[in-house]
Amino acid sequence: MRRNRRNISVFSISALDLFAAALGAFILIVLVLFPYYKLGGTDVSMEELEELVKKRRLVASSTQTEVSKIRAIQSEIRLLDKQYLTTQDEMSNIEERIREVQKQTAEIQIPDPKPIPEPEPEPEPDPEPIDETPRNINQGVEFSILGLATNKKQTAIVVDMSGSMRSHRQNVVQALNEILDVMQASNSFVIIGYRGGPTYDSFPRNGRFTRADSNSLSQARSFVSGMPSRFGGGTPTQAAMVKALNLRPESVILISDGAPDDGTAGEIIANVTNRNRGRAEIHTVAIGDYTKDKALTIFLQELANRNKGDFVGRAR
Repeated sequence: MRRNRRNISVFSISALDLFAAALGAFILIVLVLFPYYKLGGTDVSMEELEELVKKRRLVASSTQTEVSKIRAIQSEIRLLDKQYLTTQDEMSNIEERIREVQKQTAEIQIPDPKPIPEPEPEPEPDPEPIDETPRNINQGVEFSILGLATNKKQTAIVVDMSGSMRSHRQNVVQALNEILDVMQASNSFVIIGYRGGPTYDSFPRNGRFTRADSNSLSQARSFVSGMPSRFGGGTPTQAAMVKALNLRPESVILISDGAPDDGTAGEIIANVTNRNRGRAEIHTVAIGDYTKDKALTIFLQELANRNKGDFVGRAR
């Protein structure tokens, strides 16, 4: 018996109609939405986007570099602050050591020289007439200045250069020039200016005695004219007098306008007198309105009296 053949149809006409309708709907939707396509997208191309990304990365890298620099600067500032505090502590320690050394130096006793055997007494000559000429005139002395007179040939001139001396600039310069004017070639001198610290300005620079020839006197006058520009700080008179006496001068002239601040007046007078042992005449000059400063006047008077010197005041 023969079987009838069956035709199998994958797509029926109904399915084709369905696909056609769906495709038509899709095309219709595309046609409707097409004008809005460009509005919903972006006009920037991929190359422009990549360039924009590169720029933003560059800006970010630059910002990060600047931040790193700022952090490095902050680290340096913290380091400098630490170094500054360390330096402050070191300076405080150094100043404390300096004060201790000054105190120890002032307490050092210089031994007296061994006694020299006295020669056999000789018959005394007839007494000479007593010279009653006042000491503070030029006759018979190496120089006389501001009422001070001496026959010593080697003089250390110690000058207060503290801040208060700014009020007496012209007075100080004039007094020093008057001292230099009466120096002779046989004299030798040194100028020691002092101020807080202590720090020193000396002529000559080596702080040693120099002959009073025309060349050294000319240079000394230039040095004196520049001293007022360096006035400032405190009045460490004791340290300056110790420095001057260490040079073993024959005479010292101390010029100041205020009481010292590196010890009490009594201690300084005792220390300087003990160190001097009567070897040098110590003359003192008060600058300014000294009559109103009793502490300064008493200090300078007593220092001169105990060391074979004179005291004078220089008001103007």
